[in-house]
Amino acid sequence: MSCFSLISRLLIRSTGHVAVTSGDFSFLFTTWQGILLIILAIVNLFLFVAVDLNALVILCNRLLTGEKPSVLYCIKEGFLSLKRFLNPPGILVVLYVSLLSPIIGFELVISLTRGLYVPKFISSVIWSNPLFSIGAVILIAALFLVGVLFIFILHGTLIDGMTLRKSGSNSINLIRKNKKKFFPEILRFFLVFLAVFAAAFVITAFIIFLSLFLQIPESVLIPITVFSLSLISCVMLMFILMTMPLLTLKLTSLYLDFKSEGEWRYEERENRKSPIVIVTAIVLVLLVCLTTVSVSCFYKELFPGKVTTGFIAHRAGGSEAPENTAAGLDVAYKMGASGGEIDIQRTSDGSYIVLHDNTFSRVAGVDKKPSEMTLEEVKQLRVDGEPVPTLEDMLDASHGRLTLYVELKGETADKQMADEAVKIIKDRNMTDETVIISLKYDLIDYVESTYPEMNTGFLAFASFGDTAELNCDYLALEEETATVDTINSIHNNGKKVLVWTVNDDEDIEEFIQSGADELITDNLSGAKEIIEELDNQTPMERIVYGVLDIFDSL
Repeated sequence: MSCFSLISRLLIRSTGHVAVTSGDFSFLFTTWQGILLIILAIVNLFLFVAVDLNALVILCNRLLTGEKPSVLYCIKEGFLSLKRFLNPPGILVVLYVSLLSPIIGFELVISLTRGLYVPKFISSVIWSNPLFSIGAVILIAALFLVGVLFIFILHGTLIDGMTLRKSGSNSINLIRKNKKKFFPEILRFFLVFLAVFAAAFVITAFIIFLSLFLQIPESVLIPITVFSLSLISCVMLMFILMTMPLLTLKLTSLYLDFKSEGEWRYEERENRKSPIVIVTAIVLVLLVCLTTVSVSCFYKELFPGKVTTGFIAHRAGGSEAPENTAAGLDVAYKMGASGGEIDIQRTSDGSYIVLHDNTFSRVAGVDKKPSEMTLEEVKQLRVDGEPVPTLEDMLDASHGRLTLYVELKGETADKQMADEAVKIIKDRNMTDETVIISLKYDLIDYVESTYPEMNTGFLAFASFGDTAELNCDYLALEEETATVDTINSIHNNGKKVLVWTVNDDEDIEEFIQSGADELITDNLSGAKEIIEELDNQTPMERIVYGVLDIFDSL
């Protein structure tokens, strides 16, 4: 993976780019480096998924049948078995495991693409629409059923040398014949995991109770709390990392049992203490002790008393006011927002009005695009009783109160829009009070290069490469891409970080403490309340909840 990442970055840079992003990826299909990068990604994905899974299945089979479980041998055999997947059925298996499962939400922990996701601004639309929701549920159910029926396809291929087609048919037959045993066994497996998590939750809750409600001196309570919660977190992490190997071991044992029609029996080996387990346990305890000492000594620095992350009203007023209106900015200001985000589009007569969608159908009941209407026609419309504002109206409403994040939006978002928006902003002397943002990286690059005095921000919901080096002042990251490492990398490059669009209370609390500069949210009241609660926490509460956030992220 490191080698692939290095080669990929070199190829990207050789095209004059620093990253592949959701707003700048066309060069992948127009340059030889981009095409080579796509080929390398496919090969790397195929190798990783096929070899990783194959080696694990082979290892589990050797463990259960009494053969010497040599890891190197299993990796070699897994690599050699790759040729079995160089055909249409094999490609489908790899695609199912590596792409389909994570995309629909089943993070199987076994694939290179487990980080793939449907961005929340897309998934929220899917789940808010009944028709889309039904379609998504049907798709998930169908893919789940396929996964269950073909769950032994690798076992038949790798253990018994079957072709993928024959192994697939064999898997379906085994599941049908043994469904009364298969499903209870799998359910029992996951119930054990749930029991472990439940126990961890109970222990954690008990520690929180002691930490927050018993009158124990902080000098004693802090080390005890940190040690206990850190130990639980580490144990849970190890447990999670073992989920897939243990599940594969369980499935392999069921396969051996089903194909022998109950005649196969596992012969227990002599129980020997593994030096690897002992060393791992020692290292684990040492790490927990080191964490305890570090947090206890530097807890004020690690868990600062005041929240520094602010919040920006999505579409001017979030869900608290009519969207993309001057009234929305007024509400955002009164609720303590540091800024408001708006979307501008060009009318047929060259004016810039504020609208998020392609047409006014949803907000004003008129199924026309801004580019199909004059400014005078747009001014006749109302959004929840409020007039549709121009860019000038919104600048006036935010002046001296809020930073205005102006998104260049829709089919009219081009260099003309960028030039004219900059002129309108400069005419009002609001360069320092605005940030021009867009999903189109070429526009942001143009504004930043042509008007370096302007603040610019790129909205990225997917990226690969040296994202922090993109030519802009702000990087607005979709929730799933806004990791602590990414945020730190961007800050180290002298840029600011926005996270969008964060609406759930739990997510707001997480990203407010992530180090991001601002959150873009519809939930203004929730963001305000959470910031106030965090500001009023005692040092002990900050430590407990800070460690629990780490625990929750596992």
